[in-house]
Amino acid sequence: MANQNPFLKMILKLDHPPAGPNWVRFVCDDPLKTARAISKWAFGRPPFTYQTGYASIKDRIELGIDRLTAISTVSKRGAPAGRESNKTLVEAFFDYDDARQYKSDNPITFDKGHYRVSRDILVPVAPLSIIREGGQFLPVFVCGWSSLPFSLFQRRLLMTVYEDAFLSLTDFQTSPAEVLFFPKIQGDKDYERQVEIWHRADYEQLAQSEVDEAIEIFLLARDIVLRDLRQRAQDWKATKEDPDDPPPPGGGGQGNLF
Repeated sequence: MANQNPFLKMILKLDHPPAGPNWVRFVCDDPLKTARAISKWAFGRPPFTYQTGYASIKDRIELGIDRLTAISTVSKRGAPAGRESNKTLVEAFFDYDDARQYKSDNPITFDKGHYRVSRDILVPVAPLSIIREGGQFLPVFVCGWSSLPFSLFQRRLLMTVYEDAFLSLTDFQTSPAEVLFFPKIQGDKDYERQVEIWHRADYEQLAQSEVDEAIEIFLLARDIVLRDLRQRAQDWKATKEDPDDPPPPGGGGQGNLF
């Protein structure tokens, strides 16, 4: 509504962090850098998601749908701004699966896991699909980004999150796992998506002291952003004279906090 404080929704958003890879991307080596990343997310609204691409990849793994069907689906559904990105993601996955050949027999259902950052803050964690392969469960995680901006520390943090929140569960303790990314890499003529595969033992998990430090940095940064948003909400309320005035453009911007 026109007279709704635009910063209150952002404050609530901080209690519901995004899924594993997106949350890990927030965690930098100091609170100020991390606060910048959190603030950008809190103020932002992505023009599209990869949900249609993920759904088609899941249907390929579990149901064995063909390439033409998958590409047709992502070319027609979802936000128009994201259809080309979803299409290139699906095409890259099919290129990979032409050699990999996931078996579509016996996919299993599962509950989403959570990584506990604090008593009240939980990061959603779940693979895209879990299949049975070679007599074992195989969780398959997929991230559709066209770039892979993780530092080595963030790579280790993400695999630690996956282990703690999901792979440590009884059914998966001895399972392999695959984490698939499809970043754009310079090819012969242009940038093209190519698969990057992480296996369960590819990255050493963080020591508990390193995990504790990462969480402390995140929580300190979150507090910085929360204080700023609360102040903005109070200022907006104090200066609001006409209830029919629109909210500040872009949610008020990030101002000079950072």
